[in-house]
Amino acid sequence: MSETLRVLQVEDSESDAALIVRLLEKAGYDVRSERVEDPEDMRAALHRHAWDVIIADHSMARFDAPGALRALHEASLDIPFIVVSGSIGADLAVRMMKSGAHDYVLKDDLTRLVPAVERELREARSRRDRGRAEEELAESQERLALAVQATQLGTFDFSPRTGKLVWSEMTRRHFGLPPDAEVSYDVFLRAVHPDDRERVNAVVQSLLSAHSDGQYAAEYRTVGIADRVERRVSSWGRIFYDPMGVPLRFIGVTLDISERKRLEDRLHQAQKLESLGSLAGGVAHDFNNLLTVINGYSELALAELPEDHPVQAILRQIHGAGERAAGLTQQLLAFSRKQMINPKPVVLNELVCETRKMLQRLVGEHVEIVTVSDPALGWIMADPGQVSQVLMNLVVNARDAMPNGGIVTIRTANVDETNSILLAVSDTGTGMDEATRQRIFEPFFTTKGQGRGTGLGLATVHGIVSQFGGSIEVDSELGRGTTFCINLPRVKSVLEADPVDARRGAANRGAETILVVEDNESVRRLTVEMLKIQGYRVLEAEAGEEAMAIVSQHSGALHLVLSDIVMPQMMGDELVRRIRAMRPEIRVMLMSGYAEHIIDAAKLDPDFGFIAKPFSRKDLARRVREKLDAPVGVLVP
Repeated sequence: MSETLRVLQVEDSESDAALIVRLLEKAGYDVRSERVEDPEDMRAALHRHAWDVIIADHSMARFDAPGALRALHEASLDIPFIVVSGSIGADLAVRMMKSGAHDYVLKDDLTRLVPAVERELREARSRRDRGRAEEELAESQERLALAVQATQLGTFDFSPRTGKLVWSEMTRRHFGLPPDAEVSYDVFLRAVHPDDRERVNAVVQSLLSAHSDGQYAAEYRTVGIADRVERRVSSWGRIFYDPMGVPLRFIGVTLDISERKRLEDRLHQAQKLESLGSLAGGVAHDFNNLLTVINGYSELALAELPEDHPVQAILRQIHGAGERAAGLTQQLLAFSRKQMINPKPVVLNELVCETRKMLQRLVGEHVEIVTVSDPALGWIMADPGQVSQVLMNLVVNARDAMPNGGIVTIRTANVDETNSILLAVSDTGTGMDEATRQRIFEPFFTTKGQGRGTGLGLATVHGIVSQFGGSIEVDSELGRGTTFCINLPRVKSVLEADPVDARRGAANRGAETILVVEDNESVRRLTVEMLKIQGYRVLEAEAGEEAMAIVSQHSGALHLVLSDIVMPQMMGDELVRRIRAMRPEIRVMLMSGYAEHIIDAAKLDPDFGFIAKPFSRKDLARRVREKLDAPVGVLVP
């Protein structure tokens, strides 16, 4: 098949044009030709078609080859341009070639035309291929540059022979070096953190001293030479050796991983706190069972003995210690986010205002408490008592950080970007170093002296904030004070918080029949005795299957089932559902020292009442009476 050849002829002689076409066709080309005689026609033809070659007569009546060449350049096209002339001098031919013509052929020697066309077609293809390769290379380099910029990668190129080290702009940033500063291997080592310097240098020197695969990877800290900012940097690369094993070039990339490491550290901290929280919650649950027995029996004994009995003082000490221990378990439960809460709509401004006077008395006159409140502050759904506990813990911590006095600032604000409420507590105290800042939310970690703190204050704050679905951050530097920033979800509307008409003034005695289900024998016996003292008839069971058997065999009325949540064989919430299926009219109340299960159960059935361990005889009597007096289907929290 003949090769198609598109030829644009700048020629005013139709016969000469036809002769050229015949020569090209004779050489085997399928010629598609167009002839033009003036600049306008040529410009139109250049715009209309893609031409393989232009053959132009040097001199015509209205046009000439130099004019045609200018038109081609104006169109910015790379098309082989061959001049054909009846007579052209050497000087004129040289000027045409310098102007951009590719060749010239005399009309009386047209045998050179076909070879000239074929040569210029080959060179044009070569130029196009080279141009495409250069464009692809430029695009590839641009893509690489954009990718490096997007990934924040820096590059380095080190020559062990000359000691020359080249850093990209991004690598300079990773090492805190100004753009115009001198770079060398010594500068690199000075920028590496002193604790990591020896290790990193040993890795590099081992690669430079022996022929190996040359792979290099390291993570280390840098201390900015100019800005003194500490960063975490990861770098990897390769050393290239000559055949004799002598290192020639060390090329690689660097990446600032400070933020990633910060997030990893926060994740590890969160995981550690979560594990400790699970442990604390489990311990608190078991401890609450013991405290229920200790506090309950000491309370019963106090009620039975005369006021002047010599054992009264001993029992009051026991009971007081039990109450203090119960408070400690509440802190553990708050830390583990398993404490029962009573959330209601709260405006922090009002709570801060109410709490400020108490806090001022607590911290003393040498510490000034300043409040900065957003007047348009939104609402949060929280337990006011626990929010007050958060404020108290943070303010007391601030006081301890200012032994010579100072200022504590409590600030509230709407955070529109995250639809949350900010509660910030700042002090002008001593601040803390990074190692301390990383551990402040750990339970039992304290910087105070022996016997001056439990180490649960900030752990409790963290647990309460997390339980409300919020977050807490701390910003602190030695000598520059500390700021705790708490963000709590903002609610869009204010809801009524207390749907229950608690019968506070009513008598708490009764004669109804109650089934108590509790696997802990001591707690079960105490609970049964407390209820019997109040006049109730009490049935008891150790586990779910025994309770189901009692319900099915009991022929009389059964008014209330009081069951522990966590039991072997069958959980308490499942047990009461089965009992309700048998006796729909029966009231239900659950008890636990581990509130997480109650919260889940309450979501499933709003009719479940609850009492937290450890409970007093008075609390138990009141809650049972409220549940018995409430219609079935009304929640008594």
